[in-house]
Amino acid sequence: MNDQADVDLAALKATREYPAFGPEDDDFHDEVLTDRWWETETSWFSWNVPERHMGGWTYCQARPNANLCNGGAWVWDDTGSYTWELPYHVHYHGLQLPARSERDLRDFEWPNGVHVTALEPLMKYRIRYEDPGSLELDLRFEAIMAPNPHPIGVAPFFKGRHFDQPGHLTGVVVLRGEKIAVDCFSTRDRSWGPRPAGPPKKRGDGSAPLTRFGGIGYCFGAAGPSDAWLVYSTPGMEGDRVSCGFLLRDGRYGHVLAGERHLRFDPTTGWPTHMELEAVDDLGRDLTVHGEAVSRHWRGHGGDTLFRWNWDDLTGWGEDQSYFSRQAWEANKSRT
Repeated sequence: MNDQADVDLAALKATREYPAFGPEDDDFHDEVLTDRWWETETSWFSWNVPERHMGGWTYCQARPNANLCNGGAWVWDDTGSYTWELPYHVHYHGLQLPARSERDLRDFEWPNGVHVTALEPLMKYRIRYEDPGSLELDLRFEAIMAPNPHPIGVAPFFKGRHFDQPGHLTGVVVLRGEKIAVDCFSTRDRSWGPRPAGPPKKRGDGSAPLTRFGGIGYCFGAAGPSDAWLVYSTPGMEGDRVSCGFLLRDGRYGHVLAGERHLRFDPTTGWPTHMELEAVDDLGRDLTVHGEAVSRHWRGHGGDTLFRWNWDDLTGWGEDQSYFSRQAWEANKSRT
């Protein structure tokens, strides 16, 4: 990186503030939330079966002030004729959230059927889900590093708290009666606070926004117990700038400070097909990643894609989750 970039990185490093987390953060955070209607808390786990080009999620979202919760379970691969023909997809909306006295996220079965149990604070979890005859899963997540805190006041989570954490997932998924072994490295995340998470739409005087969003980019990969990475980016009209993330290289962990992400799209469908990523962390280490999409499920101007990644002479697996405004999506797609 050039000298000016080095100065900018030094300034970023000096101004970044990272919250700390403890065992209490395995539970719900109702006590620290405001009375805003859209206060939100989430719990998400991702897994994959690379040889089948299969990805999967459990995702749970609570809106405690509205007494509602959303979420469910997803499985996708490359066998469907269309990306909305998933092997399994159940996403509930507006389910009743139990009273605070009746829920402890350290051992909680959500109304959508996802059951999360903390086995070791902030490090080990059991994830279960049962929809007999369609999807059953019993997975164990063992973190390979402590949670990576999202820096305070940085895009895209300007408000609230958020962390991401890579881990080793093992267990069994039963998809329409077929037992599928899971043994992969992937990622989980947690967030709590107000939604939307971005900056104010307008300045106090009603003028243009402080920051213009073209969406959110979120990609991650892991190759084993000592090597993983994750970045957030803001897709704009003139490229995709990395805002934060982490790099775990040979067991040494650092915060990503900046970089660029470039997606290539299928000109007919608009789906992401390849990605190039360059980033740098607060230890001065450069990260260069090349990715190829292998399967996806699609949502609007973007999508959730399982990627095969190459970096540091390693091959790993993970995802790209890209959500563009229509304008930013069209602008980026036209450059493919």
